[in-house]
Amino acid sequence: MSAVIQAKFKRTEYKTPQTWRSDAIKVVVIGAGGNGSEVVDTLATFHHALISLGHPAGLHVTVIDDAVVREPNLVRQRFWPCDLGQYKAIALVNRYNMMLGLQWEARPEQFSAAKEQSAVRRADIVISAVDTASARREIAHAFNHHNGMWLDLGNAHRHGQVIFGALDPAMRTKYPTAVDIYPEILTMKDSLEKSCSAAESLATQDCLINRAVTTAGMSIIWEVLRYGKTDKNVVSVNLETGENMVGKFPDH
Repeated sequence: MSAVIQAKFKRTEYKTPQTWRSDAIKVVVIGAGGNGSEVVDTLATFHHALISLGHPAGLHVTVIDDAVVREPNLVRQRFWPCDLGQYKAIALVNRYNMMLGLQWEARPEQFSAAKEQSAVRRADIVISAVDTASARREIAHAFNHHNGMWLDLGNAHRHGQVIFGALDPAMRTKYPTAVDIYPEILTMKDSLEKSCSAAESLATQDCLINRAVTTAGMSIIWEVLRYGKTDKNVVSVNLETGENMVGKFPDH
């Protein structure tokens, strides 16, 4: 490729704001189930790692989910029998606040842009681990003119995908999101079926798929936290074939 063409088409990268080096990085996690509980566990690790590396404040995390821990959630999610009956968001946040002396926040309620104005306004990163298209639509429309980034995680039985893009619609041609790559999300109907037991849950989603998908997505988050940039837009994971595929941000 000639130098002229190389200069014309450069690989797009997302670079973190300077404030992330000095201030607490504010993360909002929407959904605390299979993927979301793994996300919160990983964010606790990242917080401790950043503090160990000299970051002055690490992460401040807000977890939003209105569900309570049921028996089918055990095994595949980061909950144990002692958590049964508790709100998922509260169980997770209390766990890491007590372990690490943090002041993370739990909001045991269904995500709504109107309800979550304070969390929405201050978020640097929004991580959605939701089951429904309607929840993704709500997120896509909630953060207009917001400079933060959005990581969306989703999976089926043995495969899944993560998409890292911009919250501000004006930036989404450069950093596409789940609703830009899959516009059918804007019209899809929700499926509200729930498993009745841990065994049935495992028949629907494999034991390790949440951890595999979350690891793929959180590796992008670690890149931006540790190295200040990433060019990864999409990562897909397939446990059946053992393949991972990475899509980069569009050239510009």
